[in-house]
Amino acid sequence: MTTTTLTHRPIGKILVDGILAGLAGGIAFDAYLWLTTVLPVRGSLPAMWEWVASAVFGNAALSNPRFATAGLAVHLAVSIGWAIAYAWAASSRPSINQRWQISGVTYGLVVYLLMQIILLVDDKWVFPPSPNAFLNAVAAHALFFGPPVAYVVARLQRA
Repeated sequence: MTTTTLTHRPIGKILVDGILAGLAGGIAFDAYLWLTTVLPVRGSLPAMWEWVASAVFGNAALSNPRFATAGLAVHLAVSIGWAIAYAWAASSRPSINQRWQISGVTYGLVVYLLMQIILLVDDKWVFPPSPNAFLNAVAAHALFFGPPVAYVVARLQRA
């Protein structure tokens, strides 16, 4: 019987890796959504962030522009949280960083699924208005959140 000992980087380094990766993933994710969903309908990022804030602070956040900053903070905190989890897993499994492209897409899909479950439990889940909207949301997570997080973690943990 073979046993495997998991080794991790020091927790401080994992946290730094996760913070930097989460910022990269969160920014890439928002930039993609801004270009594909907000800009075409002449919407605004602050309105999108108000919706994010409404998941935490309730529907009052939807009609109050002051909640845009809170929504951005929530979005970045959630992005960083997911990225710290990824950095922790990657620190003990070298194959995750060696194949960061596949790991990133897979992790983005996992994050999408778990975020939908969280929204469902929070009573904020809405059925996608069209198949294209669904595919766009999946692409946002699988291509513009997971891979940037995986890339940054792989580069930082290689050093």
